Amino acid sequence: MEAALKGYFGYSSFRPYQREIIQKVLDGRDCLVVMATGSGKSICYQIPPLVTKKTAVVVSPLLSLMQDQVMSLKQKGVKSEYLGSTQTNSSASSEAEKGMFDVLYMTPEKAISLPSRFWNNLQAAGICLLAVDEAHCISEWGHDFRMEYKQLHLLRDLLVGVPFVALTATATDRVRRDISTSLVLHSPHVVVGSFDRHNLFYGVKSCNRSISFVSELVKDVSKRSAVGESTIIYCTTIRETEQVHEALVTAGIKSGIYHGQMFSRAREESHRSFIRDEVLVMVATIAFGMGIDKPDVRCVIHYGCPKSLESYYQESGRCGRDGLPSVCWLYYQRSDFTKADFYCAETKNGAQRKAIMDSFMAAQKYCLLATCRRRFLLQYFGEERDSDCGNCDNCTAVKNVRDLSKETFLLLSCIKSCGGRWGLNLPIDVLRGSRAKKIVDNNYDKLQMHGRGKDYSPNWWKALGGLLMAHEYLKETVRDTFRFVSVSPKGLKFLSTAGKMDGTPLVLQLTAEMIDLEEHGSSQHKEGGGLNPVPTLESEKFSEDETKLYQMLLNVRMKLAQDIGTAPYAICGDQTIRNFAKTRPSTGARLAHIDGVNQHFISRFSGIFIQNITQLSKELNLPLDNSPMPPPTNPVVENIAGLPKPVQNNLPGILGDAKLTAWELWQKQEFSFLKIAYFRRAVPIKEKTVIAYILDAAREGCEMDWSRFCREVGLTPEIASGIRLAISKVGSCDKLKPIKEELPENVTYDMIKTFLTIEGNGLSEQVFGNVSASSHASEASGNDNPGDGALTGDAKPSAKRGQTDGMVGSAEEPAMKQQKTEEHGVESSGTTVATEQSVLEFVASHDGVLLDDVVKHFDGSKRESVVEILDSLESEFEIYKKNGKYMMM
Repeated sequence: MEAALKGYFGYSSFRPYQREIIQKVLDGRDCLVVMATGSGKSICYQIPPLVTKKTAVVVSPLLSLMQDQVMSLKQKGVKSEYLGSTQTNSSASSEAEKGMFDVLYMTPEKAISLPSRFWNNLQAAGICLLAVDEAHCISEWGHDFRMEYKQLHLLRDLLVGVPFVALTATATDRVRRDISTSLVLHSPHVVVGSFDRHNLFYGVKSCNRSISFVSELVKDVSKRSAVGESTIIYCTTIRETEQVHEALVTAGIKSGIYHGQMFSRAREESHRSFIRDEVLVMVATIAFGMGIDKPDVRCVIHYGCPKSLESYYQESGRCGRDGLPSVCWLYYQRSDFTKADFYCAETKNGAQRKAIMDSFMAAQKYCLLATCRRRFLLQYFGEERDSDCGNCDNCTAVKNVRDLSKETFLLLSCIKSCGGRWGLNLPIDVLRGSRAKKIVDNNYDKLQMHGRGKDYSPNWWKALGGLLMAHEYLKETVRDTFRFVSVSPKGLKFLSTAGKMDGTPLVLQLTAEMIDLEEHGSSQHKEGGGLNPVPTLESEKFSEDETKLYQMLLNVRMKLAQDIGTAPYAICGDQTIRNFAKTRPSTGARLAHIDGVNQHFISRFSGIFIQNITQLSKELNLPLDNSPMPPPTNPVVENIAGLPKPVQNNLPGILGDAKLTAWELWQKQEFSFLKIAYFRRAVPIKEKTVIAYILDAAREGCEMDWSRFCREVGLTPEIASGIRLAISKVGSCDKLKPIKEELPENVTYDMIKTFLTIEGNGLSEQVFGNVSASSHASEASGNDNPGDGALTGDAKPSAKRGQTDGMVGSAEEPAMKQQKTEEHGVESSGTTVATEQSVLEFVASHDGVLLDDVVKHFDGSKRESVVEILDSLESEFEIYKKNGKYMMM
């Protein structure tokens, strides 16, 4: 699993839940996965086909989304394709049927229409799973119900034994149950991850959409475009979409437009231009919502209150999917809250209409909050948070609290006196002294509160109403599409204890809208202030020159993408480019250590990036190979930093980087042998190689936790006693094979080498205690007549170097000192025969070795044989060639 993750996707470790889900799928179990956008859901269905060598079928709602994902996977070396109306490759379907793709995408309509012959043939070729992406579309209670998804359960009869995996970023408990029932999931493994997107800043502002506001919006977007950041602006109507797009174009900002009334070719062209960074701004209706797989969108703007919190979370979730800091702003005006009829227009079912209204009212409540927005979002999806987030506008703004007991008393009393038969508008009109016909006809002009609220504007009172709803002093109910506001039990208790207008204080935090209305007489943002700050690289501890290098490398990536006709992010992500700029690797080996760099990238693009990094760093006077690497920004990704060389002064210089790094990871970071084998490698090395590296470091005097090391290799005091006995019988420890033959099969070469290293360092009694050679002879050696257990005079493990499996020592000593081992082909005459393992270890022990040096070392093999082994290792991405020298990946 880890090998596929690093080899194809460039990452050293899985994010939370990914490995667990993948294992369940490999075990043949159905899964229901609810994880936030950007948390890595797609990995859950992309890894199994790479492990099993069978096809994964993925049902996805939009062709544009599938095309993006296929393009990205192809750039990672994953064989993938999609089936749909825009597919121009006539042989795609027949190749898919033969199981020639790792990942095969299709729309639900296509999946249902394919003949049973297709599915039978594909299953015969090998199918490891069927994934239903954006699975909330299957539920009538979801925010984006699609009828065609309801028929997907028919595939269960055709794909007997194939695990089904349903995945979505937004699903309430009711929607999750509906998904499971509709897809006929069998005892599914359910994973509900956190909905918290730590890297996203959430902000909301009221606006009047005047010319001056649009101008401020354009200025803000322009700043982002100037530094190469992508922005999506979601509008609620086609008219607003065209108006905002026109304003951007007039200001000279290249931007795309996307809405349902455009011809499909125009939509596709606009989508393609945005994906490939030919335009950095997309103005769109919600039709663009799920149809984007671009991980480096830095800002999502909602130009109007969304129809539901589910759709808002889905659309804002397009932002910062690579884990880098990004912002989500929502600009609303109160007229947005009157669109309930519009959203319910096509719904005839009363229960569904109520569900739409409830979702819309939750979105309205989100707009009017004065408290932590992230906390409110998480609570809506059933996730509790103990504290405020510190990363939303309400958390970061200067707190403006005030005793609102007088105003609250007036509003609650007026609503109660009006009988709770109206929305907010009529009671507010009463407070403001209106003599409209409705008010006069109902004698509301005779109420004590009539005209008592003239000091505040209608919108201020409406903002207070929203604030009181958020604090549950008011409640809003819906009948059909009509909304009624009444005083809640909590509000009635306040009225009863207040008694009079100067009674019980009620201290609340004012909303941004209330503050703006008090200060400026309108909710229009201050002129010239800018709408929101643009996060900078400087804030992430990038120097000015490193920022320049980052921008230059973005241009290199852009040019490469244009040359090969793909999206820049498909080559590598922004986080990877940032790590390039920060660490400035000078070799392919160092480049391969960076998260996000896979073997496909190394084979195609490493040379170009190394050349540019070297040249540009020189021009900017920046040193190469800067370390340690910065930790990933995304907090859900495991923080494994690139390690510098150990800093102990007594460490010998003859150990290569690979051995020092292995020792440091094991001793200092407490990694397991397996984890070190996979650490930042396109192709993992073997665990026994890791053990040999660490033992070499121990023999050179590096500090060791021998208790832990023995535990991990399985060397007990009893087995150590048996090894000592075997050595005494053989009479020497120059050759390991005779010692091994005296021991039972469960005693490995690693145990023998570990014992000899401990013995050679004079630590045997300290590590194993005073255990005699004969005390556990029968258990460890299987011999009833043990000897005296003494080591011969030349049996010191440090006396010999350069032996690998079957021998003790490091690979630095001349070949003539090595003795024969069957594992590594060392001839008795003193010559060394090349094998894949021995050549790999020889290369790993150097920081770059010439072909002639490799041939000279393996003097027991012909030059042609050595070249053939090197070519094989290079083609398998275990080593690579740079400036004529062979190096480890």
